Amino acid sequence: MRSILTIGAASVLATAVAFAQSPRTFNPSDTVELELLTHTEVTDRLNNGWTSILLPTGGTEERGPQDVLGGHTIMVKRHAIEMAKRLGKTLVAPPLPVAVNATGLGNATEKAAQPGAIQMPSDVFKQVQLAEINSLAMSGFKDIFVFGDHGGGQEEMKQAADEMDKKWSPKGVRVYYVGDFYNKTHEDVDLYLYEHKLPIAGHGAMMETSEMLWMQPVEGMYVRPSYKTTAGDPTGQTPEQWKAARDARMRGETPQRGGGGRRGQDPNAPPRINNGVTGDPRPSTKEIGKDLVEITVNNGVNQIKKFLAERRGASTQQ
Repeated sequence: MRSILTIGAASVLATAVAFAQSPRTFNPSDTVELELLTHTEVTDRLNNGWTSILLPTGGTEERGPQDVLGGHTIMVKRHAIEMAKRLGKTLVAPPLPVAVNATGLGNATEKAAQPGAIQMPSDVFKQVQLAEINSLAMSGFKDIFVFGDHGGGQEEMKQAADEMDKKWSPKGVRVYYVGDFYNKTHEDVDLYLYEHKLPIAGHGAMMETSEMLWMQPVEGMYVRPSYKTTAGDPTGQTPEQWKAARDARMRGETPQRGGGGRRGQDPNAPPRINNGVTGDPRPSTKEIGKDLVEITVNNGVNQIKKFLAERRGASTQQ
Protein backbone atom coordinates (compact mmCIF):
# COMPACT_ATOMS: atom_id res chain seq x y z
CA MET A 1 0.00 0.00 0.00
CA ARG A 2 2.81 2.38 0.89
CA SER A 3 4.47 1.86 -2.50
CA ILE A 4 1.19 2.55 -4.30
CA LEU A 5 0.73 5.78 -2.34
CA THR A 6 4.33 6.76 -3.09
CA ILE A 7 3.85 6.18 -6.81
CA GLY A 8 0.60 8.15 -6.76
CA ALA A 9 2.19 11.06 -4.91
CA ALA A 10 5.12 11.09 -7.35
CA SER A 11 2.72 11.13 -10.27
CA VAL A 12 0.80 14.09 -8.83
CA LEU A 13 4.07 15.93 -8.15
CA ALA A 14 5.33 15.29 -11.68
CA THR A 15 2.06 16.60 -13.13
CA ALA A 16 2.26 19.73 -10.96
CA VAL A 17 5.87 20.39 -12.02
CA ALA A 18 5.00 19.89 -15.70
CA PHE A 19 2.08 22.29 -15.37
CA ALA A 20 4.25 24.88 -13.65
CA GLN A 21 6.82 24.65 -16.44
CA SER A 22 4.31 24.89 -19.29
CA PRO A 23 4.73 27.94 -21.59
CA ARG A 24 2.94 31.02 -20.37
CA THR A 25 0.24 32.66 -22.46
CA PHE A 26 1.42 35.21 -25.01
CA ASN A 27 0.63 38.78 -24.01
CA PRO A 28 0.44 41.13 -27.03
CA SER A 29 1.26 44.11 -24.83
CA ASP A 30 4.73 42.64 -24.28
CA THR A 31 5.77 42.79 -27.94
CA VAL A 32 6.93 45.63 -30.19
CA GLU A 33 6.84 43.49 -33.34
CA LEU A 34 4.18 44.64 -35.81
CA GLU A 35 3.82 41.18 -37.33
CA LEU A 36 2.80 39.67 -33.97
CA LEU A 37 -0.11 42.08 -33.50
CA THR A 38 -3.63 42.05 -34.92
CA HIS A 39 -4.91 45.09 -36.76
CA THR A 40 -7.17 45.98 -33.82
CA GLU A 41 -4.19 45.83 -31.46
CA VAL A 42 -2.22 48.11 -33.78
CA THR A 43 -5.17 50.52 -33.83
CA ASP A 44 -5.17 50.58 -30.02
CA ARG A 45 -1.43 51.28 -30.01
CA LEU A 46 -1.79 54.12 -32.52
CA ASN A 47 -4.61 55.66 -30.48
CA ASN A 48 -2.34 55.52 -27.43
CA GLY A 49 0.53 57.38 -29.07
CA TRP A 50 2.49 54.51 -30.62
CA THR A 51 2.94 56.43 -33.85
CA SER A 52 6.66 55.73 -34.38
CA ILE A 53 7.84 52.66 -36.28
CA LEU A 54 11.23 51.27 -37.26
CA LEU A 55 11.61 49.89 -40.79
CA PRO A 56 14.73 47.66 -40.81
CA THR A 57 16.36 45.87 -43.73
CA GLY A 58 18.46 42.74 -43.37
CA GLY A 59 19.89 40.54 -46.08
CA THR A 60 20.59 36.98 -47.17
CA GLU A 61 24.18 36.28 -48.16
CA GLU A 62 27.17 34.10 -47.38
CA ARG A 63 29.42 35.08 -44.50
CA GLY A 64 31.80 32.18 -44.38
CA PRO A 65 31.43 28.54 -43.39
CA GLN A 66 30.67 29.51 -39.77
CA ASP A 67 27.96 32.22 -39.89
CA VAL A 68 24.44 31.60 -41.22
CA LEU A 69 23.16 33.23 -44.40
CA GLY A 70 20.42 35.17 -42.62
CA GLY A 71 22.80 36.97 -40.30
CA HIS A 72 21.92 40.49 -41.42
CA THR A 73 18.20 39.87 -40.89
CA ILE A 74 18.73 38.19 -37.52
CA MET A 75 20.94 41.01 -36.27
CA VAL A 76 18.88 43.93 -37.58
CA LYS A 77 15.70 42.53 -36.06
CA ARG A 78 17.27 42.06 -32.64
CA HIS A 79 18.82 45.52 -32.81
CA ALA A 80 15.52 47.09 -33.87
CA ILE A 81 13.54 45.40 -31.09
CA GLU A 82 15.97 46.65 -28.47
CA MET A 83 15.94 50.14 -30.00
CA ALA A 84 12.14 50.23 -29.94
CA LYS A 85 12.03 49.22 -26.29
CA ARG A 86 14.48 51.94 -25.33
CA LEU A 87 12.67 54.59 -27.37
CA GLY A 88 9.24 53.72 -25.98
CA LYS A 89 5.91 53.63 -27.82
CA THR A 90 7.67 52.42 -30.97
CA LEU A 91 6.91 49.37 -33.11
CA VAL A 92 9.17 47.36 -35.44
CA ALA A 93 8.10 46.43 -38.97
CA PRO A 94 9.12 43.00 -40.33
CA PRO A 95 12.70 43.22 -41.63
CA LEU A 96 13.16 42.89 -45.37
CA PRO A 97 15.49 39.87 -45.80
CA VAL A 98 16.83 40.92 -49.21
CA ALA A 99 19.17 43.81 -50.04
CA VAL A 100 21.46 44.97 -52.88
CA ASN A 101 24.81 43.43 -53.90
CA ALA A 102 24.72 40.30 -51.79
CA THR A 103 28.19 38.96 -51.04
CA GLY A 104 28.81 35.65 -52.81
CA LEU A 105 26.52 36.59 -55.70
CA GLY A 106 27.84 39.96 -56.79
CA ASN A 107 27.66 40.45 -60.55
CA ALA A 108 27.39 36.75 -61.38
CA THR A 109 25.02 36.04 -64.27
CA GLU A 110 25.00 32.23 -64.27
CA LYS A 111 26.66 30.81 -61.16
CA ALA A 112 27.25 32.40 -57.76
CA ALA A 113 30.68 32.29 -56.14
CA GLN A 114 28.97 30.97 -53.01
CA PRO A 115 25.43 29.49 -52.94
CA GLY A 116 22.51 30.92 -50.99
CA ALA A 117 22.73 34.66 -51.57
CA ILE A 118 19.61 36.59 -52.62
CA GLN A 119 19.67 40.15 -53.91
CA MET A 120 17.56 42.74 -55.73
CA PRO A 121 18.57 45.24 -58.40
CA SER A 122 19.01 48.65 -56.79
CA ASP A 123 16.02 50.18 -58.57
CA VAL A 124 13.74 47.33 -57.48
CA PHE A 125 15.06 47.57 -53.92
CA LYS A 126 14.29 51.28 -53.82
CA GLN A 127 10.75 50.67 -55.07
CA VAL A 128 10.21 48.10 -52.31
CA GLN A 129 11.42 50.63 -49.74
CA LEU A 130 9.04 53.25 -51.15
CA ALA A 131 6.14 50.79 -51.01
CA GLU A 132 6.89 49.79 -47.42
CA ILE A 133 7.11 53.40 -46.26
CA ASN A 134 3.96 54.32 -48.13
CA SER A 135 2.07 51.42 -46.52
CA LEU A 136 3.14 52.40 -43.01
CA ALA A 137 2.19 56.03 -43.60
CA MET A 138 -1.26 54.99 -44.82
CA SER A 139 -1.63 52.85 -41.69
CA GLY A 140 -1.32 55.92 -39.51
CA PHE A 141 2.31 55.99 -38.38
CA LYS A 142 3.67 59.53 -38.06
CA ASP A 143 7.41 58.91 -37.67
CA ILE A 144 9.00 56.23 -39.86
CA PHE A 145 12.68 55.37 -39.40
CA VAL A 146 14.49 53.53 -42.18
CA PHE A 147 17.81 51.72 -41.72
CA GLY A 148 19.64 48.56 -42.71
CA ASP A 149 22.33 46.14 -41.58
CA HIS A 150 23.77 45.53 -45.07
CA GLY A 151 26.02 47.98 -46.92
CA GLY A 152 24.30 47.40 -50.25
CA GLY A 153 21.18 49.55 -50.45
CA GLN A 154 22.12 52.28 -47.97
CA GLU A 155 21.93 54.99 -50.64
CA GLU A 156 18.60 53.66 -51.94
CA MET A 157 17.19 53.67 -48.40
CA LYS A 158 18.22 57.28 -47.99
CA GLN A 159 16.70 58.27 -51.33
CA ALA A 160 13.45 56.48 -50.53
CA ALA A 161 13.23 58.10 -47.08
CA ASP A 162 13.87 61.56 -48.53
CA GLU A 163 11.29 61.13 -51.29
CA MET A 164 8.62 59.80 -48.95
CA ASP A 165 9.34 62.55 -46.43
CA LYS A 166 8.63 65.16 -49.11
CA LYS A 167 5.46 63.35 -50.13
CA TRP A 168 4.04 62.80 -46.64
CA SER A 169 5.34 65.70 -44.54
CA PRO A 170 2.47 68.03 -45.61
CA LYS A 171 0.16 65.45 -44.02
CA GLY A 172 2.10 65.35 -40.77
CA VAL A 173 4.14 62.21 -41.49
CA ARG A 174 7.93 62.33 -41.34
CA VAL A 175 10.35 59.75 -42.75
CA TYR A 176 14.00 59.51 -41.69
CA TYR A 177 17.06 57.60 -42.86
CA VAL A 178 18.99 56.48 -39.77
CA GLY A 179 22.45 56.39 -41.33
CA ASP A 180 24.33 56.20 -38.04
CA PHE A 181 22.95 52.69 -37.50
CA TYR A 182 25.26 51.42 -40.24
CA ASN A 183 27.88 54.07 -41.02
CA LYS A 184 28.81 55.36 -37.57
CA THR A 185 28.51 51.90 -36.09
CA HIS A 186 31.13 50.42 -38.40
CA GLU A 187 33.57 53.20 -37.50
CA ASP A 188 32.85 52.79 -33.79
CA VAL A 189 33.10 49.00 -33.86
CA ASP A 190 36.43 49.08 -35.68
CA LEU A 191 37.71 51.60 -33.12
CA TYR A 192 36.55 49.29 -30.30
CA LEU A 193 38.41 46.39 -31.91
CA TYR A 194 41.51 48.51 -32.40
CA GLU A 195 41.50 49.67 -28.79
CA HIS A 196 41.04 46.11 -27.53
CA LYS A 197 43.85 44.83 -29.78
CA LEU A 198 41.48 42.62 -31.76
CA PRO A 199 41.43 42.04 -35.54
CA ILE A 200 39.75 44.90 -37.40
CA ALA A 201 36.33 43.73 -38.58
CA GLY A 202 35.75 42.37 -42.05
CA HIS A 203 32.92 40.52 -43.75
CA GLY A 204 31.85 37.53 -41.66
CA ALA A 205 34.54 38.27 -39.11
CA MET A 206 34.71 39.79 -35.62
CA MET A 207 31.63 42.01 -35.63
CA GLU A 208 29.06 39.65 -37.12
CA THR A 209 30.36 36.49 -35.49
CA SER A 210 30.56 38.03 -32.02
CA GLU A 211 27.11 39.63 -32.23
CA MET A 212 25.46 36.41 -33.34
CA LEU A 213 27.26 34.45 -30.64
CA TRP A 214 25.62 36.83 -28.16
CA MET A 215 22.21 36.60 -29.84
CA GLN A 216 21.86 32.90 -30.59
CA PRO A 217 19.35 31.11 -28.32
CA VAL A 218 21.02 27.73 -28.77
CA GLU A 219 24.74 27.12 -29.17
CA GLY A 220 25.64 26.61 -32.81
CA MET A 221 22.34 27.95 -34.20
CA TYR A 222 23.67 31.16 -35.78
CA VAL A 223 27.42 30.54 -35.51
CA ARG A 224 28.90 27.10 -36.07
CA PRO A 225 31.73 26.01 -33.76
CA SER A 226 34.07 26.09 -36.77
CA TYR A 227 34.46 29.87 -36.23
CA LYS A 228 37.24 29.03 -33.77
CA THR A 229 39.40 27.69 -36.60
CA THR A 230 38.17 29.79 -39.55
CA ALA A 231 40.50 32.43 -40.96
CA GLY A 232 39.50 34.59 -43.90
CA ASP A 233 41.08 36.74 -46.55
CA PRO A 234 43.13 39.58 -44.96
CA THR A 235 41.36 42.93 -44.79
CA GLY A 236 44.34 44.57 -46.46
CA GLN A 237 45.05 46.90 -43.54
CA THR A 238 47.23 46.69 -40.49
CA PRO A 239 45.65 48.17 -37.36
CA GLU A 240 48.00 51.13 -37.71
CA GLN A 241 46.95 51.75 -41.33
CA TRP A 242 43.29 51.53 -40.35
CA LYS A 243 43.81 54.00 -37.48
CA ALA A 244 45.63 56.49 -39.74
CA ALA A 245 42.88 56.30 -42.36
CA ARG A 246 40.19 56.63 -39.71
CA ASP A 247 41.84 59.69 -38.16
CA ALA A 248 42.09 61.29 -41.59
CA ARG A 249 38.37 60.70 -42.20
CA MET A 250 37.58 62.25 -38.84
CA ARG A 251 39.51 65.36 -39.95
CA GLY A 252 37.35 65.57 -43.05
CA GLU A 253 39.94 64.18 -45.42
CA THR A 254 39.08 61.36 -47.81
CA PRO A 255 42.12 59.15 -48.35
CA GLN A 256 41.84 55.87 -50.20
CA ARG A 257 40.81 53.29 -47.62
CA GLY A 258 43.47 50.70 -47.08
CA GLY A 259 46.39 53.06 -47.58
CA GLY A 260 48.22 50.83 -50.05
CA GLY A 261 47.72 47.66 -48.08
CA ARG A 262 44.95 46.30 -50.26
CA ARG A 263 45.46 43.03 -52.09
CA GLY A 264 44.95 44.57 -55.53
CA GLN A 265 47.93 46.87 -54.94
CA ASP A 266 50.25 44.13 -53.70
CA PRO A 267 51.36 41.64 -56.38
CA ASN A 268 53.08 39.57 -53.69
CA ALA A 269 49.94 39.07 -51.61
CA PRO A 270 49.13 35.42 -50.79
CA PRO A 271 46.38 33.66 -52.76
CA ARG A 272 42.86 34.75 -51.88
CA ILE A 273 41.07 32.56 -49.34
CA ASN A 274 37.74 32.03 -51.09
CA ASN A 275 35.67 31.04 -48.06
CA GLY A 276 33.45 34.13 -47.77
CA VAL A 277 35.31 35.69 -44.84
CA THR A 278 37.35 38.87 -44.91
CA GLY A 279 39.23 39.25 -41.65
CA ASP A 280 39.58 36.95 -38.67
CA PRO A 281 36.57 35.72 -36.63
CA ARG A 282 38.55 33.38 -34.39
CA PRO A 283 38.83 35.66 -31.31
CA SER A 284 35.04 36.32 -31.32
CA THR A 285 33.19 35.92 -28.02
CA LYS A 286 29.71 36.51 -26.63
CA GLU A 287 31.10 39.22 -24.36
CA ILE A 288 32.52 41.14 -27.33
CA GLY A 289 29.21 40.66 -29.13
CA LYS A 290 27.31 42.18 -26.22
CA ASP A 291 29.51 45.29 -26.38
CA LEU A 292 29.13 45.62 -30.15
CA VAL A 293 25.34 45.23 -29.96
CA GLU A 294 25.30 48.04 -27.41
CA ILE A 295 27.28 50.28 -29.77
CA THR A 296 24.87 49.56 -32.63
CA VAL A 297 21.70 50.07 -30.59
CA ASN A 298 22.98 53.27 -28.99
CA ASN A 299 23.91 54.79 -32.35
CA GLY A 300 20.46 54.08 -33.74
CA VAL A 301 18.60 55.31 -30.65
CA ASN A 302 20.70 58.48 -30.33
CA GLN A 303 20.16 59.53 -33.93
CA ILE A 304 16.43 58.83 -33.75
CA LYS A 305 16.13 60.91 -30.58
CA LYS A 306 18.00 63.70 -32.32
CA PHE A 307 15.62 63.55 -35.29
CA LEU A 308 12.59 63.67 -33.01
CA ALA A 309 14.00 66.58 -30.99
CA GLU A 310 14.73 68.53 -34.15
CA ARG A 311 11.24 67.87 -35.52
CA ARG A 312 9.51 68.85 -32.30
CA GLY A 313 11.67 71.94 -31.99
CA ALA A 314 10.81 72.96 -35.53
CA SER A 315 7.11 72.33 -34.99
CA THR A 316 7.21 74.39 -31.79
CA GLN A 317 8.71 77.37 -33.63
CA GLN A 318 6.11 77.31 -36.39
